[in-house]
Amino acid sequence: MNKVRLIQERMVGEGEPPFIIAEIGNNHNGVLDLAFQLIREAKQVGVDAVKFQVKNIEKSFSKELLDSPYVNENSFGKTYREHKIALEFSEDQLRQIYDYAKKIGIVCFSTPFDTDSVNLLERLNNPIYKISSFHVTDLPLIERICQTKKPIILSTGMSTIEEIDKAVNLIRKYTDQFILLHCVSCYPTADEDINLNVIPSLRTRYDCPIGYSGHERGVAISASAIALGACVIERHFTLDRTMKGPDHASSVEPLGMNHIVTRAKRLFAAMGSPNKTVLDCELKNRKKFRGY
Repeated sequence: MNKVRLIQERMVGEGEPPFIIAEIGNNHNGVLDLAFQLIREAKQVGVDAVKFQVKNIEKSFSKELLDSPYVNENSFGKTYREHKIALEFSEDQLRQIYDYAKKIGIVCFSTPFDTDSVNLLERLNNPIYKISSFHVTDLPLIERICQTKKPIILSTGMSTIEEIDKAVNLIRKYTDQFILLHCVSCYPTADEDINLNVIPSLRTRYDCPIGYSGHERGVAISASAIALGACVIERHFTLDRTMKGPDHASSVEPLGMNHIVTRAKRLFAAMGSPNKTVLDCELKNRKKFRGY
């Protein structure tokens, strides 16, 4: 399967321009106006979509983890439960976010952490489902997402080939409209751990479009993934990497995201055709130096 229709007017895959996702995640810090500002900035720098995370806190994490102390410079509460609750939007707030994105003309979708959140997102007519690396082995969640009949993007961080096989086999029982993202779940990811050569390996094994979800420092490597065949690029997005919050430091700011968009598009154009031919732009010099 070389192409997937992510939205009605946008195919993604072989021969199609790269689809760039600004992962807002929790970088709104639980503030609706900040979420709106992030969406505006993402639209302005030229990304194709913004993405959020949606969770039923009590069902997404163990009671032991939720009850544990969580006091640090990036915490929004004294316990992990208080911290996560502070970063979660209500259904009404999420509806405002989706409506705002639609109003300014940018795709908005989410990663659900549990089946309750899938049901909530269905009420919002969520157009695409992202399955995080954390949930590659959560087969009940994957199956519920498949039942929505929406396109799926699955990250593959911290997963074995056997675990990815099980997830893909389940998805294929329902749909062929899915994309895999090569991902390394280290924050930040060291250059020697990125392994961009996994991208063509995944494409050969699964015969589907492959993208890249990056957590490295800087912007050059994310854009370079296009040269290995990545058709989707996802990066965490923030207005200011020094802001309080767990993900800001491993995110890119608007200028960096704009560089990713620009470089990815240039690389896509430069990849061109695999066929070696004499190009029109060469004919003048061919005549000058060879006489024909």
